[in-house]
Order: sequence, then C-alpha cells, then structure tokens
Amino acid sequence: MMRHRFLANLLVPTLCVGTLLPTLGVAGSDHQNSDPSRLAVIKPAPDFTLTTQDGSKLCSSDLKGNVLLVSFIFTTCNGTCPATTHRMSQIQEELKKRNLFQDGRVRFLSISLDPVRDTPEVLRGYMKLYDADPSHWTFLTGPPDQVAGVVKSWGMWAKPVPNGQLDHPSRIFLVDALGRIREIYNLNFLKPKWVVEDVELLLKEASSEKH
Repeated sequence: MMRHRFLANLLVPTLCVGTLLPTLGVAGSDHQNSDPSRLAVIKPAPDFTLTTQDGSKLCSSDLKGNVLLVSFIFTTCNGTCPATTHRMSQIQEELKKRNLFQDGRVRFLSISLDPVRDTPEVLRGYMKLYDADPSHWTFLTGPPDQVAGVVKSWGMWAKPVPNGQLDHPSRIFLVDALGRIREIYNLNFLKPKWVVEDVELLLKEASSEKH
C-alpha cells in the first residue's frame, strides 16, 4: 500500500484540541518495496539533554546505535496527544510480539511540550495510563528554556491557547541507528503495522552496516 507523503516544509500545524488534517506527512514510501532507499535520510536528529521520568539525565549521545521513535506530547492535552501515545502503546505491543525490543536496539522517547506541569512524577503517572514500559520507553522533561530549545531544534513548537491547551503540530519522528531522521509521521500515518515494518527495515540496515 502506498503512503502518499509530502515534504517536511509542507507539514500543517495541528491544534491539539482540533481535528487532525489528513494531508500531513513526509517522505513517500511504498511498503510493497523492500528497497531500503524507500526511507530516505531527511536530516540529522538534533542533540538534546533532558530529564527522564525518574529524574535522571538522558543525552541523545546515550542513544547512539538505537532506532528511535520520538513523539512530542503533554500530559494535560485533550486532543491529539492521548491518541498519539495510545498508538505508540499499540506499536510497543507489536514490537514486543516480534521480540524487537529484546536486544535493546529500539527505544521510544516522548518529550513534553509543557515542562512546567509535566514534572518527572507527573510523567510517571502518565506512563502508567498507557502501559509504557520504562525499559524501552522514556518520557522527558526539563527546565522550560532547555525544553524549548529542544522543541525548536526538532522543528516543533507549542503555543498557549484558551483553557490551558497548547496549539502544536502532530509529528512523530523515526530515527535510525546513525542518528538520522528517516521518517516523520502524523497520527493518520502512525499505523502499528507500517511503523513496525519501518523499524524492522532500519534494524536490518544497522545490522548490515556492522558487517
């Protein structure tokens, strides 16, 4: 099945409390095609140092050699964030079924867009709502200025709107073992089967590069 995608600069901002537009997406790919080039290199993933749900520091350099699925959410969101995290939970379960977490080469990251409210304690509670396994899924926060810099470096943003919500794009990033962004999903394209196939492809690429 062909996934019709567009260039990253055509990504349309999505209001957290609004309706997700179906035209978002990047990097066309055909899942009938096993050619690794179907996941083109988009750009290097930005570096970061943030605080985990356990209060420890995590640097992007600590994740070298891992395939990453990176989302940007906030815990009081009543729009796309719960749906995104739920979908990632489904992807987590599918990866577990295929034993793709077994060697520690796949990691999930969820970075808060609201670090003032999303303390490590709050993030730990949020993780439990979605059965997020901390052995491979980390939620991240930090000082507001630091988080804002990370959010901007990934091409994301968040603007306050009435009733405590945030206007922000819906984007989930797939990063290969060399630290390069290879896909940017929106919620419409964040289908467990497709994402697992993409993760498997990047794991195969990483294995072949070692030999």
